[in-house]
Amino acid sequence: MECKSLQLIISEKPNIDQIVATLGLKEMTQGTLIRKLCTYTAPNPTRRAIFEFDKLVRSIYTLRYLRDPQLERSVHRSQNRVESYHQLRSTIAQVGGKKELTGRTDIEIEISNQCARLIANAIIYYNSAILSHLLTKCEASGNAKTLALITKISPAAWRHILLNGHYTFQSGGKMIDLDALVAGLELG
Repeated sequence: MECKSLQLIISEKPNIDQIVATLGLKEMTQGTLIRKLCTYTAPNPTRRAIFEFDKLVRSIYTLRYLRDPQLERSVHRSQNRVESYHQLRSTIAQVGGKKELTGRTDIEIEISNQCARLIANAIIYYNSAILSHLLTKCEASGNAKTLALITKISPAAWRHILLNGHYTFQSGGKMIDLDALVAGLELG
């Protein structure tokens, strides 16, 4: 980093601190802040300082990423989880042969999107509950091979769920017996 850039960041620190405080207090969204910063002329010192500070933070992160194999693995694992979630959402959106969200108005599209999120989150919760019960069962039995396998299973999996099925919801207040469900499962 050039000495001029560092001096610019230091000289604009009060303005940067004010921006950080505004974001921290949620007085403004990041999107609104970026739009406002981009309306400033390119030579504006605060805008330049923010962009230079961003470059500095990115450079530090990139160097840490390149030097730390554990950070690299964690980032890849996180990206895989996000990708799994997006694949699940895409599959839910395509149920019934559809290729996209349904709805003609913005509100209908938003309702469709939120319904798909609710279904995805219900699937992830259901899978997480099953995996949690299965983990408890395997820990109690001391099955190390199955424990290792469980840690590799994604809660965003949906192959075992019939997405095109017909579901009837009953309000009898009866909970799903996950212990009975897990008792019949054998992995490995």
